[in-house]
Amino acid sequence: MKIKSVIWIILMLAAGAVNARGFDVQCNYSHTLPDDAIVYPGKPGEAMAHEFFGNPNTNAYTTYDSLNNNKVTTCNSTADISAYWAPQLKRKSGIVFPTYQKTYYLNDQPVVPVQPIPPGLEMLAGDHMGTGPNPHVSFLCSGGQYTTSMPTSCPPKTPGASTQLNISVHFPDCWDGKTLKPILGTDRTTRMSNLMKAAKGDLNVAYRNTDGTCPSAYPVKIPELQYNLAYNLGTDPDLSNAQLSLDPVFENGQWVPQWGSMYTAHGDFISAWHTQTMQYLTDMCMNKDVISGGCDTSIPVYYSAVTANVQLDSDGTAHPADTTLAAAPGNIVLMKFPIPKDLNDFPYAASTIQTFGGNVTDSSAVMLSLYSASTSWDDSANLPTASACSMNGIGGIYLDSARQVRQNDISSYIAAQKAAGALEGALCIRNTTGRTVTFSSRTGSWTPGLFLK
Repeated sequence: MKIKSVIWIILMLAAGAVNARGFDVQCNYSHTLPDDAIVYPGKPGEAMAHEFFGNPNTNAYTTYDSLNNNKVTTCNSTADISAYWAPQLKRKSGIVFPTYQKTYYLNDQPVVPVQPIPPGLEMLAGDHMGTGPNPHVSFLCSGGQYTTSMPTSCPPKTPGASTQLNISVHFPDCWDGKTLKPILGTDRTTRMSNLMKAAKGDLNVAYRNTDGTCPSAYPVKIPELQYNLAYNLGTDPDLSNAQLSLDPVFENGQWVPQWGSMYTAHGDFISAWHTQTMQYLTDMCMNKDVISGGCDTSIPVYYSAVTANVQLDSDGTAHPADTTLAAAPGNIVLMKFPIPKDLNDFPYAASTIQTFGGNVTDSSAVMLSLYSASTSWDDSANLPTASACSMNGIGGIYLDSARQVRQNDISSYIAAQKAAGALEGALCIRNTTGRTVTFSSRTGSWTPGLFLK
């Protein structure tokens, strides 16, 4: 392996261990087809056998629109209706089907802000014709460490126990800012040539520079996908004859499957995340330090940041622009947020208001009361008065002195707003505890918002 590649890996791992920000999503195996909507779009049966994860409707005809029109997924986040696929694995004892794939979305070297992955972005990673180690592909046996060399055996940690092989594929994290689909060409020879470029990150996306910045031709930094495929090997550790599927050849009027080196490991991806969720994950999980109770515990099905928030002092003085909102005795804090008109498109189980704050008076745990509010105000020219806050209780916020992200249920209120066809919601916070609680405002470190989960 070239020294430059080794240095790149060391830098990448070091950055990931210290500075990585992000989240992960795990998707169960869905189905197998000899299709590839990126390399052979509209040509079923002409691609190698692939294992598919995520959106179960993925096939040779898949596009962003077809994914978005079929909002189903095998992933543990219903906001992710993207398509993921990888070649099929075979060893001497037969086909080994994956149990799941887990993709880490990371800002692995946070030296520049990342931008949301654009809807419909198509990416390739790995080498379809690889014959040796690739710095962007690694292998792991249960209890071991990742290595770019393919193991010939994955022995169990204890005799007679099951063992597992993981294949990890790291995708490029710099985009040219304009090309959603990699241009591969119309004939097989041209496609193969361009797939060699894709292995190095040289189509619509590219790998970042060693200092974490992007090449000039690919100026948009996006989250890095680290795509991990898990294969349960049972009690048979043998991988000495392991192979991955290759594109078939056409013989005697039919496509004949082919098999090749494990170093042909690669992955394909079409992004179909809900756009509001991807924006939230980029803003709150990638470009900020992850805060306990936030990105590491749940991913919203839908998120809308507050569009207005105001602190009203007990004498009626309004504070619309401060980075901190103080819920002190006698104060009222108001927040307003959008509600999507197509709520039925988001398979959510609960509606919450997400805030970041804590008791700043002492270490006591307190309960603040939430009430519905009118929406006929803003935090610029049309400031609210105390009358904007109703006496219709819709929930509460239980918190202590730890400043952290919290999600508090307002499901009944959102259901009522939905039934009324409202496109906005608003609530207010009253504090009768005798203590002061502060929250980050929409101009602060952590923007409050409607969080559907």
